[in-house]
Amino acid sequence: MPAKALNRRFFLLQAIMMLIDCITVAYISPILVSFGYSKLQIGQVMTLGALAATLARPLWGFLNDRFSCAKQVTLGGTAVGIACYFLLTWGGGQMGLTTIAVMGLYITVVCMMNFVDSWALRLINGGASLNYGATRAGGSLSYALGAAIFGMVVSRWGFRPGNVALWVLWILMCVVALSLPNPPPASHLDQKPVTLLQGFRTLRSNRVYWVMLAALFLCTLASGSMESFYSVLILSAGGTEQHVGFALFLQATSELPVMFGYSRLRSRLHLSAAPLMAVSMLCYALKALTLASAGSLNIILVAALFQALSFALFTPACVDFMLETVPGEYLAMGHLLFLAIGQGIGAVAGNALSGILSEYLGMAWMFRTVGFLALLASVLACCSAKMLKRRNFS
Repeated sequence: MPAKALNRRFFLLQAIMMLIDCITVAYISPILVSFGYSKLQIGQVMTLGALAATLARPLWGFLNDRFSCAKQVTLGGTAVGIACYFLLTWGGGQMGLTTIAVMGLYITVVCMMNFVDSWALRLINGGASLNYGATRAGGSLSYALGAAIFGMVVSRWGFRPGNVALWVLWILMCVVALSLPNPPPASHLDQKPVTLLQGFRTLRSNRVYWVMLAALFLCTLASGSMESFYSVLILSAGGTEQHVGFALFLQATSELPVMFGYSRLRSRLHLSAAPLMAVSMLCYALKALTLASAGSLNIILVAALFQALSFALFTPACVDFMLETVPGEYLAMGHLLFLAIGQGIGAVAGNALSGILSEYLGMAWMFRTVGFLALLASVLACCSAKMLKRRNFS
């Protein structure tokens, strides 16, 4: 497929995937608040969801490496996720059904966003001219528009209209995804079968990978807490669902310059991916500390702009870090294992920690605590960058 057509279609795929995430996952916390759940209960439900995603991610990665099925998995997993959103919005707030629905959303929609990134990784490793940062900007743009529009819809009609929009988006996703190429099975690279056990053995000896993974785990204690409680903080400061939508809009639009300009930024700075990941973790820390000391709703909303140098920088840098440190035949598995342990287990621990701290000490102390942990994460990421530099020169 010509590079221009490939980039255009991947741009559309990312846009649709992120719009689905905006309607479903981004509004889980406000939905739980509308059910009357306490901060501790919200933390418990989000913890179970993150745990489910942690267990699922390496298996999705193995499927992407072992078989040529990226299109089928993406479409099937997203359809199941949309069904889980229906269960969440029509389940009446019952704890059991709500927990199952949230876990289902994490296993499917959350994992599918990472799966699409691994799809891009495999295509790039196979020689495709895919500008990941620019295509990922399509997701940020659609997320921004979706957050603004859906925030207004929710404030007037509630969360249930999202069910209709999701199935329309899934049909559009089918049209786009089926026109994209599946990456060839990784076993074609060296004529050896790709196995889970061999993948774990290969990654186990990669010290640079594991130090950065430890940094990601610490950082996710902060980013996961902010993801779960940012909307709760807005509502507790007197905001409405429309303010939540505006905050998500600010977050997503702030990502666009960095996403579009990532390749140019990296080439001008002449840096590997690891130092950029360290900068992104530092910005997560600054965002958490800003939220901890926020004295008004306006400051809480403006803090969304930290997204430009946190998530927007980390996401393409993480893809490049995988290309620099993980063997090609295990790229998808290495990427999703990295996210499963770093972001998945980090989110499990972070949601549990933030739920307890916010319930008993207040959200300000919770954000201070996780902000300090994100600072430690930035230091570890710098260590990983130095180790990678030494390995490349040796």
